[in-house]
Amino acid sequence: RGCRVTESNTQIIGRMKLLAAQTLSILALFVALAAALDGDELHSTVKEMKDAEHVKYNKSHKKFRFFDADGSEFIDRPEFEKGLQKLGYKTSSKKLEHIMGELDMDKDGKVEFVEFMRPTAKKYKEERELEHGADTDRAMEHFDKDTDGQVTVDEFYNGLSHLDRMKSMSKEKVVDFVNMYADVDGDGLLSYDELDTIDPQLM
Repeated sequence: RGCRVTESNTQIIGRMKLLAAQTLSILALFVALAAALDGDELHSTVKEMKDAEHVKYNKSHKKFRFFDADGSEFIDRPEFEKGLQKLGYKTSSKKLEHIMGELDMDKDGKVEFVEFMRPTAKKYKEERELEHGADTDRAMEHFDKDTDGQVTVDEFYNGLSHLDRMKSMSKEKVVDFVNMYADVDGDGLLSYDELDTIDPQLM
């Protein structure tokens, strides 16, 4: 019976150490990039992740609650250090100070959840931008049948013809949409950048 308890404790400690290592590696890897995401952009990205119930949001929330030992909704330096020690992870005071300093946007000595999310939110936003770029690449390939790098109104209309809702939409309406909304430079053609601004749901 004693052996089973020891084994169980060892497994728990192992998982906790893994959590600490993952947390520190993520923070260390992206902390240099985190500063580029703040203010309204940071808050809107975190909200998007929350609304989507993104797995990275949920994991970060669990990690935050672990370090926020007193449930105050923020992590101070002693809590962060104590949490790492509890997990058996040793880090230098200088490294800890650096990470805390990068995450603590308002420099009040405390890291709130949104601040804690900066590295993860930055990575999420980059991944979303890459996905969006891939969507535009696929859209250009779909519409640009003569592969000249531009989409004519006819190509755009024909490319949408497979959609059920297009059965009730005249070509004139599609032309109006292109001229009034999508064709920014007014040359009668859709470039890659112009196609990129169109709602993907239309494609």
